[in-house]
Formats: sequence, C-alpha cells, structure tokens
Amino acid sequence: MITVISGTNRPNSRTQIIATAYLNLLKEMGEEVQLLDMVDVDTSEFLTSMYSGKTMGKGLRAMQERFVIDAEKLAFCVPEYNGSYPGIVKLFIDGISINEYPQNFKGKVTGLIGVASGRSGNIRGMDHLASSIEHMGGWVLPNKLPVSSVESLLNPDDELVHANTIEALKQHALQLIAA
Repeated sequence: MITVISGTNRPNSRTQIIATAYLNLLKEMGEEVQLLDMVDVDTSEFLTSMYSGKTMGKGLRAMQERFVIDAEKLAFCVPEYNGSYPGIVKLFIDGISINEYPQNFKGKVTGLIGVASGRSGNIRGMDHLASSIEHMGGWVLPNKLPVSSVESLLNPDDELVHANTIEALKQHALQLIAA
C-alpha cells in the first residue's frame, strides 16, 4: 500500500490536484494506493494530547495506523509555504510521533513532490521535509520532483493537462514503485 499525502489543509488546493493526479497514475500502474488529504485532519486531537503525555485520540490513532503505519511507502505532495512546507504536515508528523514512533517512517521509502506557483517548485521545502523524514529513519527518494508554475499546468476545470508534468509524475511514481 502506498499512501499519497496532500500536504495542505487549504480546501480545493492545487496541491490536492497534483496529489490526486499522482494517486491516479499509481492506480493505473496497478498499485494499491490511498489518499490522506490534510484537509481531513482534525487538529483538535493533536492539540489536546501531543504534548500532555496522554495517548492520542482515537481518530488520530486510526489515521496513523491506516495511512502511515500500514503503508509500505509514502508520497508527500507539499506546497511552498513561507520557504518550506506547511505547518499542518509538521503538526501531523509531530502528533503521530507520540505513539509508535519507530513504525511511522523507519525504513519506509518516501517520495517528495513540491508544488508552487513560483518557479522553484518548493525545492527548499522538500529539503526541509526530507531532513525530518530521514531523521526519523525514513529513506527519501533522491529524485525530489518540483512542480513549478502550477496554475499554468491546469486547464480551466483545474485538471492537470501538461504532458511534460504528467510524464515527470509518472517517472517519479515508477521510481517510488521500484525502490
């Protein structure tokens, strides 16, 4: 099972479009996949338990087990927020790390896709996230994929139509599968 994570809690984001396109490519390649959209994360469970030493809430625990612990591989699609990745992703990682810390990322292959309106495709944010994942024992694919000028890659219905970007996503997905 591969979990694709749409790494922003902004509704109807461009990141979610790219994450869904990536998920669909993996499905077409015959992979078992699931989407964890940060829009669906209930942050109230983090804030009540993560620093108090209490066990995490049932919803967060179920999300951790299904989307992270049970996953063989992970793919994060993260937009550029202030030169890095969104705080919701860091909050999620910190929140699930209070229980079952080693099982979250240790030994898991993780692919990173950066999404930005600008020209760098969140290269800096992917490096920050890679450092965190590697610190927790995960292995990050060396081919971090920046998706730049994302608005220009979509049609008026907000569908990814840019052939070169679709091909780059496909090649990235193949590397994730092969790793």
